[in-house]
Amino acid sequence: MNAAGEGERLPRSIGGLVLFALSGSATALYGLLALGVLAAWAIAEYVIAPAEASTPQGQFKLYVLQYTSLFVDALVVAAVALGIAARAAGVTATPRALLGGAVERWLPVIAVMFLALSVIILTSPFSGLGPALEPRALVLAVAPAVWILWGVLGLAGPFVALGSDRASLLVITGLARAFTLSLHRSNLLRLCVLALVTVLPILLQTLVEAALIRNHTPRAFFWANAPIDALTIVPVSAVQTAFALDFARRAGMFEQPPPR
Repeated sequence: MNAAGEGERLPRSIGGLVLFALSGSATALYGLLALGVLAAWAIAEYVIAPAEASTPQGQFKLYVLQYTSLFVDALVVAAVALGIAARAAGVTATPRALLGGAVERWLPVIAVMFLALSVIILTSPFSGLGPALEPRALVLAVAPAVWILWGVLGLAGPFVALGSDRASLLVITGLARAFTLSLHRSNLLRLCVLALVTVLPILLQTLVEAALIRNHTPRAFFWANAPIDALTIVPVSAVQTAFALDFARRAGMFEQPPPR
């Protein structure tokens, strides 16, 4: 990494953080990684034979698609987190350095994202997105808290990717930092914004999938989820990383990423 100008420092306003993240996510490396996400989805979709979602084979395929995307998404999250953190620290990382660092942190990021996805699947009936439990009014009242939880979980990947702890502790410390730093009452507004950013791709996927199913579109789950995942994983990860760094800074814990 080489020193960069002062203009690359992390902004302090919510809007500044979002713009900083989005501008930092527009690179050729991240574009190629997003294409890799789409390719992984496509390989998993077309290798496994089509099946109705209501059948055991269909449920198996849905889980394979979800966890295949998780594996490739984790690499993207790690690379984006390292790149945004480098910009925030005022240094420049080469694509090779970012990929090398992302590969080193890939397994712990996969682990924490697996836990996060499991929680999201368990709490999705209470999110107000898609089929919900009854009474509906109670679910809608609980939904904002579920979105906040998802926003907090979205920080775990960047915190693990940027952590300096031993690999065996990264998952625990990443989750701990995500909850302890983001849930401070002074961060409530920022956490709400982050929750909206985190939930938006899930909302889009839910709406598109419902529309495709109504129109009896083949491979509805794939076409509703894969393109949106590929298009949003980089900018959403960048915003999550910017907010993670901001929460750490506000807690007096901001650290430069380890040099590569």
